[in-house]
Amino acid sequence: MRMPELPEVETIVRGLDSQISGKTIEKITVFDEELLRNVDTSELKREFEGEDLTAVRRKGKYILLEIGGDRLLAVHLRMTGKMLLREKGEETDYQRISFRFRGNGQLIMDNMRRFGTLDLLTDEKQEPLVSLGIEPFTDSYRWKDFRELFETTQPLKLVLLDQKKITGLGNIYSNEALFRAGLNPLIPGEDASESGLKKLYETIPKVLEEAIEQNGTTFSTYRDSSGDSGNFQNFLDVYQKEGERCPRCGSEIIKVDQSGRGTYYCPKCQEGKEEGGG
Repeated sequence: MRMPELPEVETIVRGLDSQISGKTIEKITVFDEELLRNVDTSELKREFEGEDLTAVRRKGKYILLEIGGDRLLAVHLRMTGKMLLREKGEETDYQRISFRFRGNGQLIMDNMRRFGTLDLLTDEKQEPLVSLGIEPFTDSYRWKDFRELFETTQPLKLVLLDQKKITGLGNIYSNEALFRAGLNPLIPGEDASESGLKKLYETIPKVLEEAIEQNGTTFSTYRDSSGDSGNFQNFLDVYQKEGERCPRCGSEIIKVDQSGRGTYYCPKCQEGKEEGGG
């Protein structure tokens, strides 16, 4: 199982925004109260039934439903989460909440493992959004700020996974970006070369954009808003390629454990000492 990362969330958001922005929410049904973190069902229904869903946006891995022009519902899918567009009356196997629209159609948040969350916000300067780190594709993603994040003894891969430092990246795209940049994921940030970090800075948006163009990566549960799988799993260089040959040099790709996450890399192409491996 894996969480949707920036490309998957962006794919979902684009699909939703093009199809439901401007629709009026007729009825909200909550099937799982544990989904709601700072609002209850009665308040949700009172505040938003009869209101227009004005836009669907993204920040990091959060899907932002903008309602009435001044409030946000921040949805995090966690593991196995989906946001699916369905006809009225349709159900999904693990529906947690549904937004039925006036006229036709509904948006269902489906999550088999029940790890998803929903927060009611008035703006992006509230938690859980305000503490998110710099984000590719935004003005916050600047070389100076990026470079400072790696003045640490923390391994490169773990810096990339820290959402308070760089938001949107997860295990798949961190592995892929480090491979393309030729950086060993296990070395401390402070030991990485300036040129290697600059290449990583430039590579991250490119990898993410390529994945968005392929509707994200599907290994098990990820689906876009129409229920379709992603396709970027067919273009991965190292992730889940343990024992296979490096596409660049032909060496064997290895896997190590970092803080409970599988890290895949080529020991020949990716510079640095193999410190911190499990």
